Parts: sequence; structure tokens; C-alpha cells
Amino acid sequence: MMDKKEAREALASADALASRMRGGGNRRPGPVVFLLGLAMTVLTAVYGLLIEPSSQYAVPVVLLIPFFGLVIYTATRPVLARHHRTLYALTTTAGAALYTLTVTLGTAFFSGEALWWIPGAVLCGVPFAVIGVLDRRTAGTPGATP
Repeated sequence: MMDKKEAREALASADALASRMRGGGNRRPGPVVFLLGLAMTVLTAVYGLLIEPSSQYAVPVVLLIPFFGLVIYTATRPVLARHHRTLYALTTTAGAALYTLTVTLGTAFFSGEALWWIPGAVLCGVPFAVIGVLDRRTAGTPGATP
């Protein structure tokens, strides 16, 4: 059995390791996620307000570049707080659904209408903000797991 001294040493060692992992291998890129969200919002709004009903359907694919950046960002986090992989996956899936709905319905029925595209573009940026807030809130909390 471990005595109290050994238990304290083991806890201190584990705490030091967790601190090193959070500090060295899990540097937060700061505002990158928020900037990707802003880019997604602006690109979606500009696309929606400037499209013509007969525009090429390949154009919305270019708008997915910030979204792909979000997927790569969330997938490559070396250390995350407990259960955040699930939250990231759900948030990213919800973002994909919002984007698909906004662009598909907007292109078909609301071409150039600001009342559809501005709120839709803002909603497309929400998943980026959610992940950015989660990242910032858990940046210094213990309990991150690889």
C-alpha cells in the first residue's frame, strides 16, 4: 500500500505532467478560431447577397475553406478537457447543417435577400465562437486528457 508521502509525490508528479502537457503541447492559437468564424460569416453573407439564381453551384464549395479549418483545428487538438471531443464533433456537425441549410435554401429561394443571408451568415459563424469560447475557458483548467 502507498503511504501518504508516496501518494502526495504521485499526485505532484501527475500534476506536473499535466501542467507540462497543457503548457507545451497544447498551445492555443489564440484568435484563430474566432477569425475563421468571422471569415465564414463574411464569406457566406457576401456570397448570399451577391449571387444570382443562375450562379455556379461550385462557388459555395470555396466558402467551406474556413469550415475545413475548423474541422482540422478541432481534430488536431493534442490535449482537451474531458468530453470536449464530443462537444467539438457535435458543434461541427451542427455548423455543417446550418451552413448547408443556409446556402441550399438561400440559393434556391432567397437569392440576394439580406433578411435571409445576414442572420444565416451569423448562424454559420456561431460554431466557431462556441469552440473558441470552450477552448479559452478550458485553457487553464486541470483535467485535460490526451
